[in-house]
Amino acid sequence: MSWVSIDGLQVAYGDATVLDGIELEIPRGSIVAVLGPSGCGKTTLLRAVAGLLPIAAGTIRVGERLLSSPSVQVAPEKRGMGWVPQDSSLFPHLTVGENIAFGMPRGSRADRSTRVAQLVDMVGLGGMVNRAPSQLSGGQAQRVSLARALAPRPDLMLLDEPFAALDPLLRSALRVEVAEVLRHQHSTSLLVTHDQEEALSLADYVAVMRQGRILQWGTPVEVYEQPANRWVASFVGDTVELDGVWYGGRVECALGLVEAASPADGPSPGDGTPAHLVLRPEWIHLHGTGGIDATVTAIAYGGHDALVSLELSTGQTVRARVAAPNLPRRGDRVGLSVVHTALAYPPAAPTGVPSVTGDRA
Repeated sequence: MSWVSIDGLQVAYGDATVLDGIELEIPRGSIVAVLGPSGCGKTTLLRAVAGLLPIAAGTIRVGERLLSSPSVQVAPEKRGMGWVPQDSSLFPHLTVGENIAFGMPRGSRADRSTRVAQLVDMVGLGGMVNRAPSQLSGGQAQRVSLARALAPRPDLMLLDEPFAALDPLLRSALRVEVAEVLRHQHSTSLLVTHDQEEALSLADYVAVMRQGRILQWGTPVEVYEQPANRWVASFVGDTVELDGVWYGGRVECALGLVEAASPADGPSPGDGTPAHLVLRPEWIHLHGTGGIDATVTAIAYGGHDALVSLELSTGQTVRARVAAPNLPRRGDRVGLSVVHTALAYPPAAPTGVPSVTGDRA
């Protein structure tokens, strides 16, 4: 059963519609990531849920409570929500413990102290309760910000790209820790991000957003392996794209006859129907011999793996993701095979949808 229900949400700035018919059902205790490029309306959505913006149409509910509609606007402080911003935004004149306790409801000093101590330990800052924010690293400050948002036991946690200002190594480690804390607290959480890896690795469900609309909703595996359209496919990860023709339930392309499935419901295309094939680089496997002949032209080394560029006999180039210990060398002749069902879309891209890979606007 959904805990947060967003139905037909529309938000406008003057005459410009920023959110257009947003539908989201968030199960209780889950972490949901809204993933999209800059300017797509992610932060506007978060601000509307927080009660910081009026809505032109639709409703926002948490549990049985109606929080927003065109005629209802519950004040932000009465919504029972926690907010973790991009920067930690700690009060510089308060200690770690005082920052965490700031948003807690009034109660006995012992109860407040117990809750603060519990949260300090939970976010891995034991022994730092009396430190000033100026004595903390960026990652430690963001942990305090998370603890402060969790302190009053909110009905919904809102996270606005909370790791964006951190360096890559710290960002990767901290998001794992934050996910563990949120799940330990059974917190229902809504995260907005433009980072595909962050959304896929942290969330239980992902909503892919573009130009004020949600294009796809599903688990990280569903969004990555069964993207609703070519734009979603290219935005949530690297792609290899080839034109081909349906033949015998498969697509014939530069990689041979490839097992393929169309994400759209409907009858299978007949033989001779054009198709635009989309694969992930890790779905292409390299062999010493056998398969489709190719020549290694470049290797983009990433430590744990590499993206290997390969020229086919047709002159076309594809990329394969290869584990680092098994890397070929530039100029090597190798064989290729496809080891995962590919995605087949109609060849004509809708207006405004890029036909190249790697759109990260």
